[in-house]
Amino acid sequence: MLVISRKEGESIVISDNIRITIVSLGGDKVSIGIDAPKEIRVMRQELLETAEANKAAGKSAEKSNYEDLADFLKNLKK
Repeated sequence: MLVISRKEGESIVISDNIRITIVSLGGDKVSIGIDAPKEIRVMRQELLETAEANKAAGKSAEKSNYEDLADFLKNLKK
């Protein structure tokens, strides 16, 4: 990991088309601005992890839920 120190208002540039600017510093928080092309997805890590966990949970639950529902409906007919 590359670690770069920046002051408020200063930026770093990645690959000529992504600019990250320190917008403000306050207490234990840093606000950053990210200027990137629309086709590049920029997402907070915790949201990405949540989305991936939800996707994995949905995949594992899909088949078993349908099988359980099918069994339930079969038992209703009896």
